[in-house]
Amino acid sequence: MIEAIKEQAAKFILRQRTSQREFNQRNFSSVFKKSFSFLVLMPVDDKDFRLAGPILEYLKEQKKSVVVLTNDFKVSLLPTYLKANAMGHGIKDVTKLKLPARSIITKLSNMRFDVIIDLNRQQEIFYTYLTKALSVPLKIGFVYSESDNYFNMQIANSRNEPEISYKNLLNCLRMF
Repeated sequence: MIEAIKEQAAKFILRQRTSQREFNQRNFSSVFKKSFSFLVLMPVDDKDFRLAGPILEYLKEQKKSVVVLTNDFKVSLLPTYLKANAMGHGIKDVTKLKLPARSIITKLSNMRFDVIIDLNRQQEIFYTYLTKALSVPLKIGFVYSESDNYFNMQIANSRNEPEISYKNLLNCLRMF
């Protein structure tokens, strides 16, 4: 019961924040080509976490600077070349409403990113809030309820076949 109330409160705060900004029209192709620094929000789901690997590989092939944000206990599961640029978040980085603590928002705000890619196929309040809190020109994520408030580029999401969702995202990135 208390968890449901906390979740509703967190969603209310998130909705309040999303009503503050609108996206500008962008030429995604040129923005992506000129982009160098990426913040990749790794999936919470373990199966999705493994399926996201090819996207990280593609960004490496394109010589993009990638910072990966994930749970602190999942950093060790990342490929070796990403561990140095990985940020793990733990209990101290999450508020009682499961929103990001000010310290992690400040830390990420002080870093310069051209693109955020949220690899969660369903809304994860912690990552959604971070996506909205950071001032980044291109925000990429999967389609889900209200996702148009958070991402200016959305990828079709196959709920039953996550492999297809991640292949769609990878194909979209390759088109740029």
